[in-house]
Amino acid sequence: GLTFGADADGLTISARLSGFTCAPHRLAPISHAGVSGADRFFRQAVGMGGPTTFERIADTHTVLRSHTVSALLASDDTTLVMAALEHRRFPQVSLLTPPQAGSNLISFEAAFHTERIPLPGGTLDLPTLYMRMASKPWDALRTMATAIGKEMHTRTHHPTSYHWCSWYYLYHNLSETLLDEYLAGFAGLKSASPIQSVQIDAGYFPSCGDWLEVNHLFPSGMKPALQKIRKAGYRPGIWIAPFMVGSRSRLFRAHPEWMLRRNNGELVTEWRCYGEPKFWGLPDEETYVLDTSHPDAMAYLRKVFHTFRGWGCEFFKTDFILWGFQDSTQVRRHTPGKTSSEYIRDLLAMIREEIGEESFWLGCIAPYAPFLGFGDGMRIAGDVSPHWNFKELPNHLQEGEGCQYFNNVWWQNDPDAILLREFHVHLNEDESLLHALYQAILGGIINTSDPLHEIRADRLALWRFFEPGKNHWTARIPYLGQKRKLMVAAKDFQNGATAVLVINPQAEAITERLTVQDLVGQPERYVFDWKPGSATPAGRSTHLLPELRRHGVALYYLSPTAEGPAPDFRLGSN
Repeated sequence: GLTFGADADGLTISARLSGFTCAPHRLAPISHAGVSGADRFFRQAVGMGGPTTFERIADTHTVLRSHTVSALLASDDTTLVMAALEHRRFPQVSLLTPPQAGSNLISFEAAFHTERIPLPGGTLDLPTLYMRMASKPWDALRTMATAIGKEMHTRTHHPTSYHWCSWYYLYHNLSETLLDEYLAGFAGLKSASPIQSVQIDAGYFPSCGDWLEVNHLFPSGMKPALQKIRKAGYRPGIWIAPFMVGSRSRLFRAHPEWMLRRNNGELVTEWRCYGEPKFWGLPDEETYVLDTSHPDAMAYLRKVFHTFRGWGCEFFKTDFILWGFQDSTQVRRHTPGKTSSEYIRDLLAMIREEIGEESFWLGCIAPYAPFLGFGDGMRIAGDVSPHWNFKELPNHLQEGEGCQYFNNVWWQNDPDAILLREFHVHLNEDESLLHALYQAILGGIINTSDPLHEIRADRLALWRFFEPGKNHWTARIPYLGQKRKLMVAAKDFQNGATAVLVINPQAEAITERLTVQDLVGQPERYVFDWKPGSATPAGRSTHLLPELRRHGVALYYLSPTAEGPAPDFRLGSN
C-alpha cells in the first residue's frame, strides 16, 4: 500500500507491506517513474571515496546509483531532492536509468533493501520518502541533510578536530621511539602547535584482530604510549578496524566460529595477499570479517574498546566499517534476522557506549547512513597521496565538494590529511598549496601526519593559519552542480567578510570571471589577495578574474569595508 501526502516543505510517499511472513529482498515505493525537465542527476556515494557527483544525464549510458540522498536538477539549477529521513534499518538506494535504444524515457526508482528479514506480524512499514524543491542544489541538499540530521540525532557538538595522525608520513612504521621523538619535537617548536589530539594509526598490533596486543614497535605496550600523549598535553587517539581479523591472528586461531561466512560456508575474505609485501607489514595471507551477530564476538570487541578507554584513549578512529555492511541474504550470520544496517548499528551503539559521550569518534571506510547519530567525524575521500594523479588528490576535490552539504550537519567531514611537508613528496608548491587550502576552507576536520618540527617555517605558518576558532563553519560551494573548470569555495566570517578560494584542478592554465553577487549575494566588495599574515588590496569590484596556471590557486578576502584582515586573522577564525 502507498500513501501519498504532503507537509509544509513538500511531498511524501509512504509504503506498507502486508500479508507477508518474510520481507522481499528489496521494495521500491517509486519504480519506473518517468523523469522530464531534468538535465543532471546528483548521486551520493554509499561512503568514503565516492563517486559523489552531478552527472549530466545526456552523457550517461549506464544506470546511476545513489545512496541515502539523490536529486534531479533542471537547466536553471532548480533542484528536486529526495530522501528518507530515517535510516536505522534499511539501506535506501535510488537508481536513474538513462534513455535506452529507441526510447527517450528517463526512469527513476527509489528502493529500500529489506533483505528478506522475517515479519512476525506480517506487516512492514518503510520509512517515508520526502521530496523537496529549491532554486539551487546547495539549498535543497543542505535542507534535506538538516532534516535527516534532526531525525537521526546526529552529533555536532565537539569543536572542530585539529589533530595529528601518524599514518600519512610514517604509515605503519610509527614506533615507541618515534612517538617520543615527535612529541619532543612538537614541544620544542618556538610556538607550540595548538593541535588537540595525537592519534596512533595502524601498525602497533601483531595481526588484525589482536588489538590489545603489541608488536616489536611498542615493546612497553599501548597504555604507556597513550599516557605519554596525555602527559604531552594532547588527547590520546587510536586506530582500530573492528571487523578485520587476520588469518594468523590469535583471535582467528582461537575462534574461527566468530568469522562471517558466505551462504556456501566459505569465509568472507576481503583481503588476499599471497606474495610480498604483505599489507602493513603484517604476516596475514588473508583477512576475514568478524561476525558481530555472535554474542561472544561482540563481547570481545566490547572488551577492546572498554580497555582502550580505560587506558585514557579519547579519540577513536574506526576503519573498514564497510566490511561489516554485508547484504544479509548473501551471508550466514550466527544470529540471523536483521538487515545489514541493523547489524552495523548494533556494533556502533556498543562502541559509543564503551568510549563514552566525551570521546571523539572518527569513522573511516564506513557506510554513511548507518553511522548517522554515532560518529563525530567521517572520512569522505580516498587516502591522500604525495603525488598528483587522477585518483587520489582529484578524488579529494570531488568528494569535498559533493559531500559538503552535510558537513557539520551529520558530523565533521574529514577529507583526509593535509600534506605540509616539502620533502618526501612529489607535489610542487602550487599543488601543495591547492590541496592544503581546499581541505582547510571546507570547515571539517583539519589534520596532518607531517613532522611539524621539521617542516619549513612558511609551511608551519600555513598550518597555524588553519587553526579553527571556537565555532564550526561550513564553506559554501557557490557553483555547486555547475560545469566549471575552476572550483570555488566561500567561507563567511562573523565580521561580514568572506574568504573565497579559487583552485584550478585542470592540466592547463584557466581564466574565469566570477561575480561578487554569486559569491556573497552582494553586488560589490573590497577585494584583497590574501595569504597567511598579509593581504594586498585590489580595490572595490563587482567581480573576480583569477588567472590560474595549471593546478594554481588564489585566496581572496572580500570585505564590506576598505579594511582588510589583521595580520593575525586566520582562515580558521570565526
